[in-house]
Amino acid sequence: MRHLMREITYFLGDLAPYEIERKFLVEYPSVEWLESQPNCQRVEIVQTYLRSEPDHEVRIRQRGTEGNYIYYLTEKSITKNHKRMELQRRLSDREYLTLLMQADPGLRQIAKTRYCLTYEGQYFEIDLFPCWDDQAMVEIELTSEDQEIHFPTELKVIREVTGDPNYRNAVIASKPRGATH
Repeated sequence: MRHLMREITYFLGDLAPYEIERKFLVEYPSVEWLESQPNCQRVEIVQTYLRSEPDHEVRIRQRGTEGNYIYYLTEKSITKNHKRMELQRRLSDREYLTLLMQADPGLRQIAKTRYCLTYEGQYFEIDLFPCWDDQAMVEIELTSEDQEIHFPTELKVIREVTGDPNYRNAVIASKPRGATH
């Protein structure tokens, strides 16, 4: 229900107060297992970072499957303790194409396959990057900083990378093509 409310808020373009998000590096999961889960959805994402100020991240995102895409503009201001101010709004096809012209030339696009999985009342986003064949990234949004996380046994956590800047998507976008971890 929280996720649905957040999506509605994003669609309307309202500012969500804060997001508490944690990231984990996991062993590359079984795609067959993910796709067999009734509460799991596969989504293709292409993310492009736009020119922006320090501590302010602006990106556009194409999201969908099988040629059916929707587009978003996301602006993030980074704060302390895993919290961020985030504004997201949906874009028209035309707005998306116009904003693509403002891409940061120092960053490459990121393509990834995301599996959105609900497990024991928690919402996981499992990102598979084409240049990674031995690991994946899992993000979970929490309602409080001390909320306990229950991972499916099929997800083998390597370590938490929440505070590690090397695992931010913007940093991954700055690495040369084919570069891994």
